[in-house]
Amino acid sequence: MRVDIYSDFTLKDILQSYSSIQFSECIRDVGDIQLSFTDNEVYKNIKVTEDVLVVGNNAYLAENKHKTDSKDLRKYEITGRHITSVLSWRCVKGFEVPVGETYEDACIRLVQENFISPPDKKRTIPNFTFKRLGLSQKNTVKRIYEANDCLSILKFISKLGGFGFWLEYDIQEKKLVFCCVPVSDRSSTVIFGDKFNNISETDIYEETSDYKNVAYLYTEPTETEEESYTAYGETDAEGLLRREYVEKGSFVEDLLEGLKEKSKTTGAEFVILNSEQYQYNKDYFLGDTVLLTDTDSGLALAKPIEKVTHFYEKTYEMEITYGDTIPTIFTKK
Repeated sequence: MRVDIYSDFTLKDILQSYSSIQFSECIRDVGDIQLSFTDNEVYKNIKVTEDVLVVGNNAYLAENKHKTDSKDLRKYEITGRHITSVLSWRCVKGFEVPVGETYEDACIRLVQENFISPPDKKRTIPNFTFKRLGLSQKNTVKRIYEANDCLSILKFISKLGGFGFWLEYDIQEKKLVFCCVPVSDRSSTVIFGDKFNNISETDIYEETSDYKNVAYLYTEPTETEEESYTAYGETDAEGLLRREYVEKGSFVEDLLEGLKEKSKTTGAEFVILNSEQYQYNKDYFLGDTVLLTDTDSGLALAKPIEKVTHFYEKTYEMEITYGDTIPTIFTKK
């Protein structure tokens, strides 16, 4: 796979021969790159903080350079992060999402206020724009986010909206383009499992140490009303199967979101056997939900793909990381 080196959207070099490359792409976070090669001219020409490494549809800021000498070999290494990391470069004093605003509009407004047209022009990033897709999911309760960086707040909002986000390095238009990324549930069509003979080397675990299934919303007493505890969640659960906690001074929507975070954690790792049954970026994509099954444990786990990492050395490998359960899938060729 070719690595193109750009400076200010202009091609300055091409690296077609390297010892190894590892790069990752994320649906709601920042991927990274690690590139090892032996071409000293390319190494000299790369300027950290200025140049961008483009691999396929992904672009990474060149942030660190490293040279090593041994008796037999001189090796050069460049590492950096996906250009989406730019979204962490601006701090937000606070950010409010009103009831009725779509989550996509909230994300775009956050980017506009801090990168495209901020009151302080020194905070403006040139050639920064956005693409609106018209995602319709709306916010249902007033949300106020405390001071943080933009990337952190975007993670919260996009997860509520059920989509990802991306910063594109548009070479033709010479722009950085922010856009929200819709995802799909493919768990009924893309299934990995031992009975399908498309995985091996399984590693499966279940964790319930922090598991809660009933939450009580506590309302303080007033002059006219007594204090109250209202139960939400699996309220029919009994005995040892009932695990409770209390949430004070919260909205019902926030309580239900917090209850989801306290669900049982099921994790798994699989090696996907080389086959043409499913192909990445054809049959499933970054952010999509796919199904993992295991006969011995009775596992049927449908989770979204949060991160994909590609490895090129003597062979190609692909690792897929699932969001809230921290499993990974390896593809080897």
